[in-house]
Amino acid sequence: MNKISFKGVEAVLFDFEGTLVDFQWNLKGAVQETLERLNTLGFPADRLQGKKYSLLKNEAIAIASETGQSPDPVKEEIDAIYDRYDADALSRWSLRPRARDFLNFLKTYDLQTGLVSNVGKKALEEAIKKLGLSSLLKIIVSRNDVQHLKPNGEGIRLALNRLRVSGEKALFVGDSTDDIQAAKETGLKVVIITGGENPKSDVLSGGPDFLIQDYGELIACLKEDRI
Repeated sequence: MNKISFKGVEAVLFDFEGTLVDFQWNLKGAVQETLERLNTLGFPADRLQGKKYSLLKNEAIAIASETGQSPDPVKEEIDAIYDRYDADALSRWSLRPRARDFLNFLKTYDLQTGLVSNVGKKALEEAIKKLGLSSLLKIIVSRNDVQHLKPNGEGIRLALNRLRVSGEKALFVGDSTDDIQAAKETGLKVVIITGGENPKSDVLSGGPDFLIQDYGELIACLKEDRI
């Protein structure tokens, strides 16, 4: 893969779970509970079975009207379930090695930073405070700020608008195939850090622009470009 370059970059956006912190979310449990709830609401099982948590929510909202329901209450139902799984993961999250160092270097070099996560606002705010990242992240886009989760690019577009930066002048750092798809949809180059939500073989098949093992690699590239 090509070498990561920070030349011309004005902002770096991050995913949260699996990217800045280790991956702790109970995907299987959240999907099963959500499917059961949607089934009681009259959603067609064949349209939802086999969907991962991000696409499950997006699809449920898309077909809500077919079941005679408004999308907003359905979104709230799913968010309530996901909030509990956020809280469970929050109790175990810890920063990935050198993540804080990289954020500090970005601040030193006056690059804007933002978070675009499928995690809910409450858990993100608590985690950021607990981990001491408040001064290192300029904007936060959570699950509650958008209608569609990643792999949809809605959250990234919102973050770029808030930072007033074009996609060509931003990088996205993530750990999943959802991150790759969302970044590509919005015109950002994407850096994938391994060891997160998806195995290396899966993220490679998604075609990331860059693949790293740890934040030390990003720090070295940033220093080289900015010195």
